[in-house]
Amino acid sequence: MGVHVLQYSVCTRQIRYDDSAPYTLATPGARFAAAKVHSPLEITFVSWLVDHEETRRLLEQYVARLDLPTDRLRVTTERCQFERWLGRRVRASIGGAYAFASESNEHLILINLPRIDHSRPRSLEVVVAEELLHMRDRLDGDLRRHARHGYDRIAHRVSALTGATLDEIRASLVPPMRRPARYLYSCPNCGVRVPRARQGTWSCGRCAPRFDLRFVLRLQSASVT
Repeated sequence: MGVHVLQYSVCTRQIRYDDSAPYTLATPGARFAAAKVHSPLEITFVSWLVDHEETRRLLEQYVARLDLPTDRLRVTTERCQFERWLGRRVRASIGGAYAFASESNEHLILINLPRIDHSRPRSLEVVVAEELLHMRDRLDGDLRRHARHGYDRIAHRVSALTGATLDEIRASLVPPMRRPARYLYSCPNCGVRVPRARQGTWSCGRCAPRFDLRFVLRLQSASVT
C-alpha cells in the first residue's frame, strides 16, 4: 500500500500474540530492508494481539530499546497458548518464559499475568524486560541460562535496563500457593513417609539416587475433600 503524500511504503508483519482483537501500530526503530528497498523509508506495522494495555505498552517500549526484530516473535499472556506453541506444559508458577523454537525459527514469550504481583508498580515491567532480554541474548549468541532468578547476572541486567532495584525484581511475583498434601506414601524398605498433593509413582530418594522399582513408594492413606 503506497502512502503517496508521505512517500512511505508500508510493510505489514503479523506478530501472533493471543486470540484477542489486533491492535495495530507502527513499530518504533524499524530497520531499513537491506536486500529490498521499496521507497526512501520503510515503516513496519505490527499487530499486537495482547489485550492487556500495560503489557502491550511495555512490549513496545522494550522491543524498541533492545532493538529486537519482530517478524519471528510470538508473545502471549495465556499459558495454555504458550504451551501449544511450545508443545509441552510449563509450570503454572512462572511469571514469564522465553523459548526459541528451532523448527520454526521463532521466538516465543509468555507473560503470565496471574502470577505477577500487580500491587507492586515495577513488577510487570521487569518481567517483560527480562523475557525480551533473553531474546536479545539469543540473537547475540549468548545461550547461558539463569543461575538463580533474582540473584544472577540477568537480574543485574534487568535492574540496569529498567531502573528497578534487585529487591523489586525478586518480589515481582505473587508467592505460590502450595496445595495441601492429600496422599501419604511410604518406602517399603526404609519406611520414610512422603506426603504428596497428587497420586503418582515415585521411588524412595533415600534408598536410591535414581528411580528404582525395588523402592517404589506405596500409598498408605488418602484424604477425601
